Amino acid sequence: MSAQLPRLLIFLVIGLVIGAGAAYAYVNSTVGPTISELNSRIARLQEQINLLNQTVEYRIGVTLPLTGQLQDVGQQWRTVVDIAFEDLNKEMQKYKIRAKFTSVILDDRTSDTHALTNVQTFHQAGIKVVIGPAASFQIKAIKSYADDNKIVIISPSSTAPTLALPGDFIYRTVGSDAGQAKALAALVKSQGVNKVIVFHRNDEYGVAFEEFFEKEFRALGGISIGISYDTGLEDYASEVAQLSARARREGVEGIIIITFDTDGVNILGHASKDPYLATLKWFSSEGIHGAMGLLEDPIASFIQTTNLLGTRPLFKENPLLHEFAARYRAIRGHDPPVFSANLYDAVILAGWAIVRAGTYDGEAISEALVEVANTYYGVSGLTMFDENGDKLFQDYSVWTVRPVGGRYEYADVGSYSGGVITFD
Repeated sequence: MSAQLPRLLIFLVIGLVIGAGAAYAYVNSTVGPTISELNSRIARLQEQINLLNQTVEYRIGVTLPLTGQLQDVGQQWRTVVDIAFEDLNKEMQKYKIRAKFTSVILDDRTSDTHALTNVQTFHQAGIKVVIGPAASFQIKAIKSYADDNKIVIISPSSTAPTLALPGDFIYRTVGSDAGQAKALAALVKSQGVNKVIVFHRNDEYGVAFEEFFEKEFRALGGISIGISYDTGLEDYASEVAQLSARARREGVEGIIIITFDTDGVNILGHASKDPYLATLKWFSSEGIHGAMGLLEDPIASFIQTTNLLGTRPLFKENPLLHEFAARYRAIRGHDPPVFSANLYDAVILAGWAIVRAGTYDGEAISEALVEVANTYYGVSGLTMFDENGDKLFQDYSVWTVRPVGGRYEYADVGSYSGGVITFD
């Protein structure tokens, strides 16, 4: 008995050692991987937290007419873009949204081919949202490419009714000229004018505007004669001479010009030297508004003589607009030109649509843009879109040029709302 006990104790100790080793191996095999997996999950979570704490930078393309037929207002719009992006980023900071927006500005030279090249350049750089271009003929040129590649286009100034199409990636923060044609027709009739010539650009904008105006003016009992002119000419002396001869022959009471800034200034410059044209009443769409050439003689004096009045998309009774205009004046020394409010809102809407979409994807941003616009009230007023992606509610201002303090300035002297022209 005494001889077997040590042997049993030896086997017991050996068993305990073996058991302890097995237990250690078991614990290490079950607890060890669990801790490792947990550490891995913590690391991944920390990476996500770090990403959430990082500011994501989004680039938005902006194609502006810094040269060419709209260069006068295009240069002024660049200030609007700077103000809008500054405010958009301040809003992100205010609401503690870790997003920063950067503008990538390219000059499209008021050209359809350069507008398309710019949009293609943006797309190749991974940019999914583009502000602009300005002109309707440019929008027409880029539409297919934008739709095919799901690039959200937000134009602040394209107004041709022919581009009011549902289901595409083209949005316009301004109403189409179907509405402005009504406003301009009402304005002309309010001045006792019943027969006019519409002297217009032979492009998407000018042709469509003339057609819609003629329909609206005829409905009011007026007679409208359309005369188109080729765009891109260096001088319009011959065209203005032909306009004068036709106006005399037809016995019209007024002339309506549908122009951009450079061609419009040239046309008015020649008209100011024509004694007969100075006897007629003159009217204009928004296309020339903001051109600095209208504030200088002899054109400014011609405007006084002919009592030139124009329409432009603008919701005057808006405190946000007044605040924005004051900021712009502090920078540039004069009021912002036409479509400035629409351009500002286009930038703000684009930024919030990207945030709402939660992903930098054209389809998602397009859907989010409509949702954001439904509840956003901006410098241009209510921004919700209609079924064609155009501004749903659009009022118009009546503008002219007036002498103020020894110089000439643009002035809004009335408005059009609900079918009625009202003067201040």
